[in-house]
Amino acid sequence: MENKEGAVAPDVQQAENVSYSEEVKDSHIDMNPPHGVVEPLTGSSVLVEPKVEGQVPDNGFPIGYGPNEHMKKIEKPKKPSLRERMKHARKKMTKKQKILAISIPSAIVALVGGFMIYATMTGMFKIDYSGTYLASRNLRNEMQKLRSDASCDKVIEYVNNQYTAMNVYQTYVDECQKIGNGVEDSVVKAVGETAGVLKDEEIRRRYETLKTALEAAKDGNKELDDLLEIYATWHEWILAETSGNNAHQEWDWTDNDMKKASGILTESKTEEFKKYGEEWYKLKKAAAEATNAYFHHALNTADDLVILSNNMKEKQEAFTTWKKEKEPKVTELYPLELVDTAKLYAKFEEFYNYVKDTYQKNYNPEVGGCKEYFSGPVCE
Repeated sequence: MENKEGAVAPDVQQAENVSYSEEVKDSHIDMNPPHGVVEPLTGSSVLVEPKVEGQVPDNGFPIGYGPNEHMKKIEKPKKPSLRERMKHARKKMTKKQKILAISIPSAIVALVGGFMIYATMTGMFKIDYSGTYLASRNLRNEMQKLRSDASCDKVIEYVNNQYTAMNVYQTYVDECQKIGNGVEDSVVKAVGETAGVLKDEEIRRRYETLKTALEAAKDGNKELDDLLEIYATWHEWILAETSGNNAHQEWDWTDNDMKKASGILTESKTEEFKKYGEEWYKLKKAAAEATNAYFHHALNTADDLVILSNNMKEKQEAFTTWKKEKEPKVTELYPLELVDTAKLYAKFEEFYNYVKDTYQKNYNPEVGGCKEYFSGPVCE
C-alpha cells in the first residue's frame, strides 16, 4: 500500500538483490565434488568413489571435524585381556573340569620337581670325566713312545755303516715309519667318543685342536715312506759292496757278482742310484778285468808285465777317483726330517693337563684311575 506521498509502506519490503561474481565462485574448490568432475584450477579429472555407509569420506577431514562433524566416530573394539578371557572361560567350566584344571598342572609340577631332586641327588646330569681321563692317559702312553723313540735318528746314523746287519737296520726303518704315521686313529678317536669331550665345550675345543695338530703331523710326514725306502736301498747296497770287496779282495770280482750287486741300485726307483749303479758296474768291471789280466797273464816278457801292471793301476785309480767324487751322499740328497715331535707333545700335554685337573675336581671313585688320599685324589 502506498501513502499519500506515493512511498512504499514500511511493512512491505523488497527482496534484497545480492550480487556476486561468477568467476570468484568457480575458483573455489568444492570439498565434496560430484563424481567425474573436473578440477577448475588444474583442469585434471577427479574421480570420486561412491560413498558407502560407515566408510570415512575421502575429503581430507577426519570424522567429527569440518564437513564430517555430523558423522559419529566409531571406535575399534578393545581385545579382552588374557585374565579376562580365562575368567570368562572358568565361568563356563563344569565342576569336574575345574578340578582337572587344578589337579593336572599340580601333578606336572610335582613330577618335574621330584625328577629334578632325584637327578640332583643321583648326579644324573653331572658329566662323568673318568672315561675321558682314562682314554687320554692311553693316548699319552702312545705319545710318549713317539717322543722317546730314536729309531729315525738311527736310520740316518747307520745308513753307511757296513757293520750294521740289514735285519737290524730294517728294524730302525720300521720303527721310524711308525713314528711318522703318528698315533693310531683308533686311539685318538676313543678320546673323542667320551662324555667329557661330547658334553664339555672347553674340553671338546681343546680336543679338536690336538686332533688337528696330529693330522697335520701325518700330512707333514707323508713322504716319509719313500725316504725310508731310499735309505733302506742304500744301506743294502753298502753291505753288498762291502761283502763283495771282502770276498774278492776288492778287485777280483766276477762279472755275475758285479751285476748282482749293482742291480740293487739299477733296479731301484731312485734315478741317482740307477745312474751310479750303471757307472759303478762299468768302471768296476774294467778294473777287475785289468787286475785279472795282470795276475793271470800268459806272457813272460818284462815289458808285457809292465804294460799289464800300468793298465791295472790306471783302471783301479780311475774307479777309486770316480767313486770318491760321484758316490751319492744320501743324507744330504734326501734329508730325513720329521715333524717336531717335541712341539707336538707339548700341545698334547696342554690338553692332557686340563683333562687331568678337571677329573680331579669331578672324581668318580667307582671308576678310579688316580691315587686317592685323605685330602683328595691325585691324578698323574
